[in-house]
Amino acid sequence: MKRTFLLFCLIAASLLLIYASGAVDISGADLFYRSGFYLNGNVLVQAVDTYMEYAICALFAAAADLWLSQRIRLPEFINRKFGALMQKFPVSNRQMLFLSVCFFGWCIAMPYAFKMFFHRARPYQTNIFGGDCLFSGAFVKSVCPAGDSFISGHTSFAMWLLAPALILPPRFRRAGIAVAIFIALSVASCRLSGGYHYFTDVYFAMLLCGAGICFTYRRLFATPEAAGLLKK
Repeated sequence: MKRTFLLFCLIAASLLLIYASGAVDISGADLFYRSGFYLNGNVLVQAVDTYMEYAICALFAAAADLWLSQRIRLPEFINRKFGALMQKFPVSNRQMLFLSVCFFGWCIAMPYAFKMFFHRARPYQTNIFGGDCLFSGAFVKSVCPAGDSFISGHTSFAMWLLAPALILPPRFRRAGIAVAIFIALSVASCRLSGGYHYFTDVYFAMLLCGAGICFTYRRLFATPEAAGLLKK
């Protein structure tokens, strides 16, 4: 009952946000605009813009390395140095499939498809905020050739952290989910304040990627026994 009510609230809020996306997005972007987006040069905003996606790729590569190292014969000197450590963090085939589907499907392919279809201009690209392209609302196809604002790729990447959090051991899972969502919200805030995205860009990135990850998790880990880190 509680889950159904939450789903109803999310759908209602999303529909309302789509309807009012023009006013919401322009008002939100205007909070950070003073003859230019004054937080665009902020150190944290620039660090997120430059390095965040590389950090997520590195985490996925580390998980893939752990999975692969447990299935091939490694040189003896590597086994001596890292064998015990790698055995403490086993990654099952199902878990690696889950992480891969979420990484390549929900957090890369889906956002890229949205960007290429809608071509929504970023805030700094619109004539409202000093650019040349026309403003368009969420889920409205734009004619801006360089527009790739909807949905936010950085926020989608950050949402991938929810996937490894969901397959942590039960005693760490809730904390891991909280940390993953906090990081995603922090990244979304940096993208908003730097003038790279509108509110609806980051909201629907979190909503769609989060829904995709949860759907995949439910499909692959139907029982409490299968959801543990250790392969049963």
